[in-house]
Amino acid sequence: MCDALRELMKEDFEKQERETRQETLLETIKNLMDTMKWTAEQAMTAMKIPDADRGKYIAKL
Repeated sequence: MCDALRELMKEDFEKQERETRQETLLETIKNLMDTMKWTAEQAMTAMKIPDADRGKYIAKL
């Protein structure tokens, strides 16, 4: 039972960590777009965000 609870907590922590990272990246993209007057694509290129991940950030902009 203790191992199951530990695993559940670990999964929850990892999910929260991924969400926080995505929110931070999105905020950084927005900041670059604002301060540098870049497009979303230019900001993501500068940040070296993989092409496969760019769609989810563009959808949130």
